[in-house]
Amino acid sequence: MKPVAASDSETWLEKLTFFHVVILWVGSSWVYGGNIWWMRTALSAWASLGLIITVAAFWQPGDRGRDARSRAWWLLPWLFFVALVFASAANPSFERMNAWGSSVLVNTGAAHPRLPSSVDPAKTLAELWFCASAYLSAFNLLLVPRSRRFLQRLLTVGAVSCLLLAVFGTLQKLMAHDLYFGAAHSPNRRFFSTFLYNNHWGAFMILWLAVAAGLIFHHATRWRGRDLWHSAFPASILAVLLIAASAPVSASRAATAMALIVLSVVIGHGLSRIITLRRAEHRSIWPPIAALLLFVAMTLGAVGWIAQRSINERYAETRRVIAGEKSLLGGRLELYRDTWKLAMRQPVFGWGLESYGTAFYLIRPRPLQPNRQYESSYTEAHSDWLQSLTETGFVGTTLAVLMGLIPIIGLARRSWSHPLVFYPGLGCGLVALYAWIEFPFANGAVLISFWILLFTALRYSCLHHRVRENSAEPCIPSSS
Repeated sequence: MKPVAASDSETWLEKLTFFHVVILWVGSSWVYGGNIWWMRTALSAWASLGLIITVAAFWQPGDRGRDARSRAWWLLPWLFFVALVFASAANPSFERMNAWGSSVLVNTGAAHPRLPSSVDPAKTLAELWFCASAYLSAFNLLLVPRSRRFLQRLLTVGAVSCLLLAVFGTLQKLMAHDLYFGAAHSPNRRFFSTFLYNNHWGAFMILWLAVAAGLIFHHATRWRGRDLWHSAFPASILAVLLIAASAPVSASRAATAMALIVLSVVIGHGLSRIITLRRAEHRSIWPPIAALLLFVAMTLGAVGWIAQRSINERYAETRRVIAGEKSLLGGRLELYRDTWKLAMRQPVFGWGLESYGTAFYLIRPRPLQPNRQYESSYTEAHSDWLQSLTETGFVGTTLAVLMGLIPIIGLARRSWSHPLVFYPGLGCGLVALYAWIEFPFANGAVLISFWILLFTALRYSCLHHRVRENSAEPCIPSSS
């Protein structure tokens, strides 16, 4: 198989994959962050079409088909996870009953206690439909693209979409409007842009902020003698600044902290590159370093001024919480402890996907006083990893980890130093760590973007390695 030239036209399957993935994440991010029930259903139906692309990828002619089929076994954790959840839905552990005119779920025990079970099979299957189809749609990026240009365009479109959402949300926040500039009402006062929860926006923003940062260094490394400032390099810098500024404007403390981490890596990378280039040219390193640091200081000052109101509100609220009877940290630790207790009641297979909100009443029974409902009523554990253990047990959580880990290990010998591999990986890593103390993966746009960026980075690594090594072989997994 000869190497694919950058100028080669894309196949119909590549065009279809690009269209399918772009519609999936644009729809999820621009319509309530993908977290309104009817949009979830629409996204699940659209993502299900990815199965057609997967089958078509396996049946491609020649080396392209063999390359795709060599990765088929990477889907085994996904298949086992789907089978596990289906089995749990067939073995309900709660029964719906009428009490005082209301329909409630009562723990009656599963018919087969040692097998996987589910509190609410209907919710379990609906969540499985969304999660499994979103994963498979993103997995197609490991099977179909044959050129780096395809992946560069995909990342650029996503970064531009996030930039527009950041500007949209910033203007909406500064003008004190409700969702969509007052066209819709948000049930949560801490919303931002099109997202119903500002911390969900924060996780989504971090993923694409990292991509925008990668595009900066991608365009910088492609510079060959012409004026860098007349390339896409300045636009990438502007995108990074505008996206990052949305973190403090959204009043999300976690998003602001993660944005500072990403920007610190970017600044360190930029300084390292400046020093290397200037020393190679035997020129002083201090003028450009001083200019960069001055630019950073001015930018931080401008962002602080724009986000002053949000920062002041969040600071005052944090002080009130700390001065109260129970700190925010103490409340979270109690919730995590109770969630762990619930998980240990069904440690192997869990209580069933999307069952946490109901099963948690076994630990904190529903209070009689309506005004104290918030103390025991939780639909999320505020820790995706703990909630995964509670809902799918150690077996399901291990399978979920392997769904991402096996492709990473399979391409471990490929190039990881390229900015369009490293920076998307950095964003995915930060969000995975953030999921220990928050629930970013409960948001549809975050889940979809996470898998898309992880698999895009892995495929780019594979294709970049092939070109760098001048290899005419397809990207066969290292274990094959």
